[in-house]
Order: sequence, then structure tokens, then C-alpha cells
Amino acid sequence: MDKLCHLYEFATDNQIQIVNRSFSETKKAACLHLKPAKYIVLDKAAISGKAEELAILSEEVGHYETGALYVIESTYNLPVARSNRIKYEAQARNWAINNYCSPAEIERAAELEKTADSGDGHAIAERCGVTVEFLCKAVEYHRTCGVEFSFDWETIG
Repeated sequence: MDKLCHLYEFATDNQIQIVNRSFSETKKAACLHLKPAKYIVLDKAAISGKAEELAILSEEVGHYETGALYVIESTYNLPVARSNRIKYEAQARNWAINNYCSPAEIERAAELEKTADSGDGHAIAERCGVTVEFLCKAVEYHRTCGVEFSFDWETIG
């Protein structure tokens, strides 16, 4: 089963309903917590492919899984609220990375691409099924957790 199918199944198993609807010119997805119901509004028309859908949707599911929920309007004015928003976004993103872009998977993809003589960041991201941006964040996050990769990301990314 591919990652995106797994993620949709995971959401369903955890009573998170995913609704496809355009709702903003600037956002492609958002959590909508109407207790007890949990929704993720996803604008599939604004998403450029499965890799971007996985990156966006896994982070939104991560908000529910880590309890990192906040009211968007309340985070624009106060410095503390903005700080909490940044913290909650990082918690959700880190959950997504831990569940959908492991260090072992990145290493395996980098090694396969090195063997194929095409070891650039785009090829590695494609092999991992994620966007380059998501892969960069994953490498950075795993490094902060003490993971040492066998490849030099600066020459790849």
C-alpha cells in the first residue's frame, strides 16, 4: 500500500474526515475541529500531485495526533500566540516526518539514486514519495535528532 493510501486509511481509522473543498486563496488545507467531529479540509484542485498531497495531509493529520490545534485567527496578533502557532506547526510537521519519511527510507533512496547516477534531491524525494521541500525538512529534522546520514545533503539538496 502506498503512503498516501495508508494516510487516508489512518485518518479514517482515527475518525478524521477528509473533505475536498476550496476554501482559501492562500491555504491548501486546514483542520476543523468541531467536537467531537474531526475534519481536514483539503483543496485537491490546488495541490500539484500525490507527493504534495502526502506532505500537506500528513501534517494536518499530525495536528490531531499531537494535539497541536489552534485557532488560526488568534495567532496573528499576539507574539505568544504566534510563538505557539510556530511550535504547533513544528509538532505536526515532525509527526508527519517521523511517520512518512524515516531516516532509513531517505538513506535507501539516496543509495539507490547514487547507484543510478542521479542522486539529486528531486530524484531522492520522488523515490521517497514526498516533495523536495518535505524531504529537506525531514533531513534537517532527523539531523537535529542526532541522525547522521552517509551522504552529504549539501551536495545533493
